This record gives sequence, C-alpha cells and structure tokens, in this order.
Amino acid sequence: MAAPKNHAKAGGRKRGIPNKVTTDLKAFYVAIMDKNRDRIDKALDDLYNDDPYKFLMAIDKLSQKVIANKKDITSDDKPIQAETKVIVNDSATAKEVNKLINEND
Repeated sequence: MAAPKNHAKAGGRKRGIPNKVTTDLKAFYVAIMDKNRDRIDKALDDLYNDDPYKFLMAIDKLSQKVIANKKDITSDDKPIQAETKVIVNDSATAKEVNKLINEND
C-alpha cells in the first residue's frame, strides 16, 4: 500500500541531496562532452549546412539536457509547459526560419 499523500518523510536521503551515482554519472558525461567539444561543434556545423531544421531540433534537445526541467509545485509535479519565443531581427532570416518551421509541421 502506498503512503498517504503529503506524509512525513521517514528514512533515506534528505530532500535535495543528490544521489552519488547521479553525481558521478553527470561528471563522467561532462568529461565526455569536454573531450569531444571540437567533434560536437563540427557535427553541429555539418548538420546546420545539411538541414537547418534538424540543427534547430538538435539544439533544442541539447538544451533540454542542460537547462533544468522545472516543475510547478501547484500542479501535482507535472512539468510546466513553457512557451519559447524566438525573435529574429533580420527579416530575411525571419522568413527563412518561418519557412523551415512551416515545412516541418
């Protein structure tokens, strides 16, 4: 039987203290990324040249790994649906971005 909602925590790690395995794994991941920074940069450049839309999708996915996924404590721990707005000042670039977005909808 599950514990009742909002019950007092009993035992285990204190809230907010990171898991050692998670901490070690994150350090390992950062080391891999640092070691391969030039390769990643080249791969992203190649992807941009081949398919700008896929490049933007790759950047979006990478961003999700770096930027914390915040949760709203008032919505039963469901992820917050953040709205992202991209503002492009150059009208030619804006037309190209809109074209890419509309092609892939």
